[in-house]
Parts: sequence; C-alpha cells; structure tokens
Amino acid sequence: MDSKGYNEQDKLNKRRGAMAHSGAEIVEKLRAQGVRLTIQRRLVIEALCEHGDHLTVQDIEARLRDQGVEVNETTVYRILQWLKAMGVVSQTDLGQSEFVYQLVGDVPHHHLICLSCGTVIDVDNKIMEPLSDILRREYGFDPRIDHMAIFGHCKFCSGGDSGGLSGE
Repeated sequence: MDSKGYNEQDKLNKRRGAMAHSGAEIVEKLRAQGVRLTIQRRLVIEALCEHGDHLTVQDIEARLRDQGVEVNETTVYRILQWLKAMGVVSQTDLGQSEFVYQLVGDVPHHHLICLSCGTVIDVDNKIMEPLSDILRREYGFDPRIDHMAIFGHCKFCSGGDSGGLSGE
C-alpha cells in the first residue's frame, strides 16, 4: 500500500477507469477519421486495452505471441508510433531500459519517479495545467502532456520531510 492507502490493484483499476474506451471504440473512432486499420493495428490496440497499464514493445509482442499471433518487434514499434501520432497512445520513459506505452485516457496521469529507491508516485493532471497555460501564453506552444514522468528524489531519499517539493 502507498501513503494514501492504495495497493497496486487499486491504482491499476483507477487508471483503467480513466481509460473509458474499449478497443472497438478506438477502432471506430479511427475509422471515422478515414484511417485504414490492419489486423495487426487492431490486435495491438486490443492488447493495450486488455492490459490497461504501461506496456513495452516486448510486452505487447509477447501478449500477441501468447494468443498465437506472430508480429515482430519492429512492426509493434511502428504501430505504437503511429498510434502515438494519432493521439491514441502515450510513450513515456519511466526510467527503465525502454519506453512504455499506454492508451491516452480521458484523464491524463503523470508520475514522479525517485532516482534513489525507484518509488513511483502517481500525480494528478491538475498539477500540469499551470505548465500548459504558461507554455501556451509565453511561447505560443500548445503542449500535449498526457503522460509525463518527472525524475528526482522522494521525501524519504532526500532526507527531508517535504522532500524539497515545497521549494523551501
């Protein structure tokens, strides 16, 4: 359990709840935009929908292989990059050896990742809204911040009660 009393399954259910779209809904939305959907693209979308959490290219390839479908890593990667460009999938570096991918939900979420102990803290999107506003106003840049990881040190590893998060 984390400091708020959530265990890993609670967190996963919360993330899945934020993703209100099924594979069929995503496929229909893309088709309505005139997009051609191959069987491989649909299978990758379904794999992402079924898991509902962060997956690597290798995770998706393994899930498809377990279903008896052979799709190589390069094809899975290209499909994920295409889905990212379409605004369906986010790609995030969570400090592992490779990127993770997740469906973009109705409610974006973000992570604070401790460089010392590896703790991952979920962060509500409202903390990113002021940053988005500043980028629009001062730079004329419309950011797409749907799944961000911010690296630093948690309050336990930094040695302070606030972990330096309050700026004091």
